[in-house]
Amino acid sequence: MDKRKHFRVSDFIAVEIYDGEKRVFPAATISPNAVVQALHGDLLNAVIRGLKRARTTEKVGTAQLIAILSDELTNSYIKTECVRSDDRDDPRRCHVSLSEGGVRIDVSKSEYTQPVNSKLTLKLYLADNDKPLQVQARLRGDEEIDGESMMMLRFEFTGLPEFSRQRLFRYILKQQARKVRTASAGNCKQS
Repeated sequence: MDKRKHFRVSDFIAVEIYDGEKRVFPAATISPNAVVQALHGDLLNAVIRGLKRARTTEKVGTAQLIAILSDELTNSYIKTECVRSDDRDDPRRCHVSLSEGGVRIDVSKSEYTQPVNSKLTLKLYLADNDKPLQVQARLRGDEEIDGESMMMLRFEFTGLPEFSRQRLFRYILKQQARKVRTASAGNCKQS
């Protein structure tokens, strides 16, 4: 990585963390009173993904197949539930400090258990695009914050493709410019 200084911005965005194909944040649970209105195609795609996963393993029993399909469908339900609900209710929504070199994510301590130096995949749902920015990252450190209820996770991006780096850079600059405009508008009103 070159020696130039990275731009950084603090924001609240939806984040998903994967270890291989398995989502490790947020935990894949559906609230009992959730109203899920998944699109038919989303459910079919979840079933197909589950069947493909089952096909790659040797001799999958009925219980294993049910577990695989349940996992895929749960992930599909959660994504659908999160997209259709209020942003503040989205369990993926976290405080982040984002730069071109990595990201700091604040999560509930009970929601995350990966060891330091884990290589993971992050999906960052930036406001600039409907498609999430998917990046490979290494967990460089974790630290308790806010007593013992929250964890600060520090990730370093690894092998970030140039188009992803440029998208990230543009997003950070737009967010910084927006914050400067908001701050200067507030200063003008006070004068």
